Amino acid sequence: MADFKTAFKITSGNEGGYCNVDGDSGGETYCGIARNSNPNWKGWAIVDQHKPLHFRQILSISELESLVESFYKENYWDKVNGDSIPIQDLANQVYDMAVNSGVSQAKKLLS
Repeated sequence: MADFKTAFKITSGNEGGYCNVDGDSGGETYCGIARNSNPNWKGWAIVDQHKPLHFRQILSISELESLVESFYKENYWDKVNGDSIPIQDLANQVYDMAVNSGVSQAKKLLS
């Protein structure tokens, strides 16, 4: 069966660190997690404690890293049943599509 950490490592490399670009509908983001869409994410408390941050800056704080990983596992990997996908390469693609295009679109790959 597929492994979340393998898929997470690939996709997270594209999600970057801190970003707050004027005009971005997601608003402030950290590792691809948009504050406008996820205002109650527990990681924001840690991010806020370390401001000001630079563009794409990643904080090396184990608790924050764990919160980021948990966010992606719960909101994307688990929703596409990644643990039940028998081929890692397919799981990687489905997970990445869930993150970037939405869970419902990703599930269509498995239909």
